Amino acid sequence: MEWLATWSVWHWLILGFGLLIAEILIPGVFLLWWGLAAIIIAGVMALFVTLSLTFLVIGYAILAIILSFSWWKYQHGKDLQDQSHTSLNQRDHAMLGTKGIVQEINENGIGRGHFGDTTWRIQGKHLHVGDAIEVYNVEGITLFVKKVE
Repeated sequence: MEWLATWSVWHWLILGFGLLIAEILIPGVFLLWWGLAAIIIAGVMALFVTLSLTFLVIGYAILAIILSFSWWKYQHGKDLQDQSHTSLNQRDHAMLGTKGIVQEINENGIGRGHFGDTTWRIQGKHLHVGDAIEVYNVEGITLFVKKVE
């Protein structure tokens, strides 16, 4: 009977390490958790020889789902946090708080402002050419600015 338990431990270890190798070859951070679950089940089998195969398979499935869901929840929260703080591929939003100078302005408050080495379409109230301005909002290609005192 002990040789059967040892034989099964090896199968769980082979499954676990096989899944970990597959994760390296086909990245996706999903097979990792299933492989770790199989290795944990092998450890449980090494400690408790008398567990049935049905119990081990159900335990493996539950453990794999718990590990996968826990990682997904952690990573999803981290992704949402990172997404709210990034300006990658959002150059216009990176302009928030940027200071510039009014280059030209019409009576309706729409004109062009000079920011660094480029000009942008601006919109603001009570602006005159040469006024120092600061960006407080962005919509499309229009920077909404206010006069800096």
